[in-house]
Amino acid sequence: MLDQSFSPKNFRKIFDIENRKGNYLEKRFFPELLEITQEVQRKKNEYENHKSKKNELTAEEYIEDLEALGEELRQLKEQREAKIGEELEKISDEALHSDLDIKIKEIDIGMGKAAYTIEDKAVSYFTLRQVQYNIRRIYKVKQSNRHHIICQLRELLSDKFPKYIVKTDIVGFYENIPRDQLISKINGDPYLSISTKKIIKKVLYEYGKLSGSPKGIPRGIGLSAYLSELYMRKLDMEIYRFPGVIYYARYVDDIIFIFCPPANGNPIDVGRFFQTQISSLKLEYNSAKTRLIRSHPSNEFFFEYLGYKIQVDAGNVSIGLSEKKKTRYKTRINLAFSDYLYSRKNSERQSRKLLVNRLKFLAANTRLVNNKKNVVSGIYFSNPLICKKGIQDLKELDDHLKSKTSVLQSKYLKSTIFKQSFIEGFEKIRFYKFKPSELEQIVEVWKYVR
Repeated sequence: MLDQSFSPKNFRKIFDIENRKGNYLEKRFFPELLEITQEVQRKKNEYENHKSKKNELTAEEYIEDLEALGEELRQLKEQREAKIGEELEKISDEALHSDLDIKIKEIDIGMGKAAYTIEDKAVSYFTLRQVQYNIRRIYKVKQSNRHHIICQLRELLSDKFPKYIVKTDIVGFYENIPRDQLISKINGDPYLSISTKKIIKKVLYEYGKLSGSPKGIPRGIGLSAYLSELYMRKLDMEIYRFPGVIYYARYVDDIIFIFCPPANGNPIDVGRFFQTQISSLKLEYNSAKTRLIRSHPSNEFFFEYLGYKIQVDAGNVSIGLSEKKKTRYKTRINLAFSDYLYSRKNSERQSRKLLVNRLKFLAANTRLVNNKKNVVSGIYFSNPLICKKGIQDLKELDDHLKSKTSVLQSKYLKSTIFKQSFIEGFEKIRFYKFKPSELEQIVEVWKYVR
C-alpha cells in the first residue's frame, strides 16, 4: 500500500527528487539551510583541493590534514541532515493541521485566459507535490510524450493503406472540466487517502472562490495537469477500444486518432461515438478546429499537430514547423529587437550583448545550467523531427532574422548577428553556454509568448 502521508520521510523524498533535478529548494524556502549547504560545498572543494598537495607535504602531514578536513566535512553534513529533518518536521506538522489553507492567486500570462499559482510557502509546495506523487503512483498518470506521438504518426502515415484521421481539441479544457463530477470521482475513490482527497478539494474550492465559476480547475497549477489526466482517462480508453480505431493520442486537450471503418461501416459512426463520449464528460470539442482527413495513396494532404506540420504524399511523410510555431519564433525575434531599440538609450553595450544572446538562444541550443539531468533546449532539441524538406521553414526564420538585422546602424552588431542561423543551429546542433543570470534576462522579454 502506497504511503500517501504528509510525513517528514515523504517530504524528504520530494526534497531529494527536486535537488536531483537541479531545483534547489534551500534557496527558495530554507535560507538557514542554504548557508549550511554552501559551507558543505566549500568544505568539499577544500577537501578535493587538498589532494593536489600530496607531493608538497610529508605523508604524515598530508594524511593528518586530509583526515581533519574529512572530519569537518562529516560534521557539516550531519548538521545539514539534522537541519533538513528539523525543517521538514515543521512542514509536516503544518500539513497535518486541520486548518491548513492552500491559497492560490491569479497571474497574468498574456494568453487571454486566467492562470493561477500556489502561494510560495514551503508547506503548500511540499503538500501539493505529495498529492501529485500519490495520484501519479496510484493511477500511473503521466502526460503523453510529444516526441513519441509524432514518431508514431510518421510511421502510421507512411503506409499506403486507406484510413481516416481525425484531429480536434477541447474547448476551454481546464476551464470547463466539471468540478462536481471530478470531486464525485475523487470522493468515491477507495485508493486515495482522506488527507489526499482533502487537499485536492481545498484547491478546487479556492479556485471556485477566485474564478466565480461552478466549473473548471486552475490552469497553471501542477496538480491540475494530474487531475485533468485522471478525468480524461475514461475518454482515452473508450476511443482507443472503439472498433476500427488503430491509433489514438491526446496531448492535454489536443486529440488525434486514426481509424479504418469496417467494410460495411460508416466513418460518421466514429465521429458520433466521439461526440457522445465528450458530451458524457460535460465537455465540448472545438468544431472550428476539427478536421476529418481521408488518407489514400492518391491523396496529398497536410495537417499541423503539436508544433509540427505533417505532410503526406503517396506514403511519403515530411515534417516541418507548424505555422503557429514559426510565428512564435518570429514574434520572439521581433521582441528581442524591440527591447534592444528601447533599452539601448540606457546602455548600448549591455543592450547589444543581450540582443545577441537572445538570438543565439533562439537560433541555437543550450544546456540548462544548475540542472543535474543535463536538460538541453534549443532549435534542434525542441524540433528534432524536422526532416530535410522541413529545413525550408528554418530558412524562413533565417530570412526574417536577416530582414530585422538589415535596418540596424551598427556594422559590428550586424556582422555579429548575421553569423546566427536557425539552419546551422539545427543541422550542426550548435551550442552556446549561458549563466543562470543571463538566462533569466534572455527569457524575460518572452514571458507572455506562447
